[in-house]
Amino acid sequence: MVKDQQPKGRPFVSIFFDCCKVYNRIYKNKAGTHYVGWCPRCSRKISLKIGPGGTDDRMFFAR
Repeated sequence: MVKDQQPKGRPFVSIFFDCCKVYNRIYKNKAGTHYVGWCPRCSRKISLKIGPGGTDDRMFFAR
């Protein structure tokens, strides 16, 4: 993808929830400050802060 193009759809990152051994997407909140979501099996909440510098990674692990 070219840097000046924005991805279509709602921004998300993928999370592997180690608690239940499942993947899920978590989505950017309305304020654009965090990615927020829950484990689809046990409802464990996760929040990833969006900060300056950031990362290009799209996959994370919740342990």
